[in-house]
Parts: sequence; C-alpha cells; structure tokens
Amino acid sequence: LAARWGIGRPLPTVVADFLRNALHGDLGTSLAEQRPVATILRERLGPTILLGGTTLLVNFTVGLFLGTRSALHPESRRARAIGAISLATYTIPAFVIGLGLVWLGAIALPWFPAGGASDPLLDPEAGLVAVLLDRAHHLALPLLTMVLATIAVPIRQQRSAALETAHAAWVVAARARGVAPRRVAWQHVWRPALSPVITLLGLWLPMLVSGAVFVEAVFAWPGIGSLLATATAQRDIPLVIGTGVVVILLVQVGSLLADILQRLLDPVQRTA
Repeated sequence: LAARWGIGRPLPTVVADFLRNALHGDLGTSLAEQRPVATILRERLGPTILLGGTTLLVNFTVGLFLGTRSALHPESRRARAIGAISLATYTIPAFVIGLGLVWLGAIALPWFPAGGASDPLLDPEAGLVAVLLDRAHHLALPLLTMVLATIAVPIRQQRSAALETAHAAWVVAARARGVAPRRVAWQHVWRPALSPVITLLGLWLPMLVSGAVFVEAVFAWPGIGSLLATATAQRDIPLVIGTGVVVILLVQVGSLLADILQRLLDPVQRTA
C-alpha cells in the first residue's frame, strides 16, 4: 500500500510519476469507488459540458445583447431595469437561486423535475426526439439557475465596452453620415465592443465551474461539479486531484477558444 501511494518517496518523484501517468490517461484509482479516476471523469464530463456549454451560449448571446441595449440608452428605464436585475442576481448565491427555482418550478408549480439529468423510467427505445425532450426538460432548471447566477458578468462587461465604443470617432462619423441607428448599434458599436469581452471568456469558466459545484449538488446533476463535492466530502484525494486537472484543462480550452474568436472577429488581428 505504501508503494502504491508513494508514501515515503521524495515529493518531486511522486509528482513526476503522476504527471507521466497523467499524460498516458492514468489519473490513479478512486479510493471510494475503487475504479479508475479517468473512467469516472469520462462518465461525468458529458453532463457538465452540456450544462456549462449551454450556459456559456445563453450568456454570450443574451448577455451581450442586453449589455449593448443598455449601453445605447443608458438613462432609459429598460437599461436601469437590466442593471438592477443583473446586479440583484449577481449578489444572490447560485445555490439560493437553485433552491428557489426548485420550490417554484418543481414543487409549487410542478412543471419540471426537481433533479437528475434524465428520467430513469424513460423507455430506451422511445426515440431520439423523446430522449432530447426529456434531457431538455431536466436541463431547464439547472440552466436557468446558472444563467441567473452568472449573466450579470457579460452584461456589465459588454455595457462598459459598448459605452466606450459608442463615443468612438467611427461611430460619430457614421451618425453624421445619416446611417440608420440600428445599423450603427449592431455594426459600429456591438461588434467592435466584443473584443475586450471575448478576452474574458476564459475567466468565465472557473466561475461556471465554481457555480456548478453548488448547482449540480442542488439538482443532483451528474456532472464534474457534484463529483468534486462528493469526492471532497469523502476525502477521495485521487479523484479530487483528477477533477482539478480536468477543470484546469477546461479553463485552458476556454482561453484558447477566446483567442480564436477574437482573431476571427478583430480584423486587425486577422490580418496580422
């Protein structure tokens, strides 16, 4: 047992062996489940990518749209309402929002399931459409919780960037030429303001993962977040370390995607 866990060996040697094994896909064995950590992570990665990816998509589209709208008319009632609601949801912990939605959407108004990622009683031969509808039905409340808990960040970032861009020389010139206000908003303000927001895409992922730990626990969502919470409670060190490695990789992938998107959207970087 001592040889298996490297007890008594120098720390640099233990770390080097772990990194060498990790490069070959071997992250050790879970103490609680007595199964390879890599196998457990593969089972949990899909639901987390589904929840986190959908949250990013909604945040990126709805958040940037609302941020731009509030920046174009900063003194309007709509802009003030967007700012107040986003600030309110940002200050409320994700698990509190989740518990409130469970009470509202699964108990008071039993429209959605209270937990899980799929119906265990669903016939496997029901067809692809039935499976997708069932998955979407279970995804609704966790997704809404994640969006409400995190959408304030893209809204406020896009609003700040759009406010700065709205006073740029090319925007003033476009308005002087009589360009339609809608075209000025979405062609001359929205797209240039995306660049500083996209650079922060990689920073959204750690926030999503930290929120997912609580949200997945509330909704019994079988993802990386709930796995990390369970492994920590059980003191399953190999599983905690393996989960941390996966989270780091997800953050790095997010940063890479942010760089690629910024190069595609920024003509200066695209021609460089």
